[in-house]
Amino acid sequence: MTFTVSGEVVAMEKLEKKSETIGEALQECLWQAVDEERLTFGVFECAKLLHCNAEDVMLCVLPEAGSENIAVHIQHTLIEAFCWENDIRILKVKNAPHLSESLSTFKDGVKSRSVPADVSCILVQYPKDRLSYQDEKIFDFYDDMISDDIYPKPIIELPV
Repeated sequence: MTFTVSGEVVAMEKLEKKSETIGEALQECLWQAVDEERLTFGVFECAKLLHCNAEDVMLCVLPEAGSENIAVHIQHTLIEAFCWENDIRILKVKNAPHLSESLSTFKDGVKSRSVPADVSCILVQYPKDRLSYQDEKIFDFYDDMISDDIYPKPIIELPV
């Protein structure tokens, strides 16, 4: 069923996708960003983008850093501080190897996307068009998470 008024179409999309988890929404958001070439990978490349165009970044995704690597922990802390200072949303996810695999795999399980190996930091830029349902769901989740003042912040698990 399709409506001619765009607001009604968007409302219908939201009703159809209400049962989607935040992990699924983040995965879909990242897939869309990969397809639209809106992702920046790696701490060094992300730092360059944040320095030049922080206003273009809508989301920073950081994989959970293991306590064994202090250098990664320090890099993540600096990236987080910069994102907080510039009002960029930050989400942490579990398992960096799974994140890389998830980004390179399509919904049907076929691996054909080219994704860099360094997923120590991922920045998602705003889309040229309007935000997708998944983008809005992530924004709502983030706003709820921040307003609840819950610490430590939740770490999102992407679907397998």
